[in-house]
Amino acid sequence: MDDDMPSVSDNSEINDMRLPKEFRGVTFSEYKKILVRNELVRAMLNNKIEPACYWTVELICAGHFMDVWETILFFVGKYIHIGNPKIVIYLEKRYEVFRSILNQGEMINELQLRNHPTIRKLFAELVSVLVMSSKKNSFEAIKINRQEEYDITQMTERLLAPSVKYASDSFMNDDPNELYIALNEFAYNISSDRLNMRNACYWVEWILDFDLICRKKKQPCCCEPRDFVKVESKYRIDCIWILWDILFSYCEKKDSTYITRLLQSLFQLFCIKYTTASCKRRRFLLYFAISLLTEHVPNNIELVTNKTIVSNVTNNINRVYKQLRENEHVPTTDYLFANLEKETQFENTMRKLQLVQTLDTV
Repeated sequence: MDDDMPSVSDNSEINDMRLPKEFRGVTFSEYKKILVRNELVRAMLNNKIEPACYWTVELICAGHFMDVWETILFFVGKYIHIGNPKIVIYLEKRYEVFRSILNQGEMINELQLRNHPTIRKLFAELVSVLVMSSKKNSFEAIKINRQEEYDITQMTERLLAPSVKYASDSFMNDDPNELYIALNEFAYNISSDRLNMRNACYWVEWILDFDLICRKKKQPCCCEPRDFVKVESKYRIDCIWILWDILFSYCEKKDSTYITRLLQSLFQLFCIKYTTASCKRRRFLLYFAISLLTEHVPNNIELVTNKTIVSNVTNNINRVYKQLRENEHVPTTDYLFANLEKETQFENTMRKLQLVQTLDTV
């Protein structure tokens, strides 16, 4: 490990011999990664702090930091959104802390971060805040019927905008003309003339699906790069940025410093290590952004209702890492007993977690 990098100095330090490639698709205790991500979401949804911390640590100890962030972004967009609007400002700030640590010194790989005390506390705090945040009715992805909804003769009932002016301020010279009608409908539905969140989300899905169809035909639908988009240059021509351009345009018309700040933070979160595939994965952040412009957004909700619980969780997080040390691979260890138990390791862990008192009762 880099000598300049802080590390825990107690018996919770992870000294595992495996390389990053050995954690491909699995977590530290060799559970399927997708299964652990699902359990993390379930624990946060059920307000169970200790299981949520456990599954987060499973991912962290395998170096799956972006999987943790993706799960956080998914959860906030789908389940919390305007239940705790300021959480996006908090997440943006915490990601900056994470990124600054990531960029400090020289690391061989991200596995070294699992013993970093600030990293451990940061993710424990994040998970605690998410668990304790008020949840709203979950957003559900709107499905597009490709056979019918890309046939203009069958779409007339969805074309509601009374004019073609709604997207004009955000549409640039090299933007694809074939998307203008859809973009105009999207803009109309977030405008003060309509304020229809569901219809706006429909047009988000329509545009994302249209873009996917074009890519499959090897005819990508590209937009003119926007100056405000700070992602890899090859992704700056993705059509998703026209939607964000429209969102910022109509946000400006609302003349609300509060909503503008929330939208800016949401946008920064959406751009984290962005690739074209991020659009579908982070669709609920777009839904959240739309709700900021079309729904009543409370400004009196406290980010954290019980700071004592958060403090207890962060101060005791090393206990979870110590628990995971039981599953370390070290040079002196052969895995002689791997197949002796009939009960799978995952099922055994789930059973144990059900018996453990959660930290939210501390």
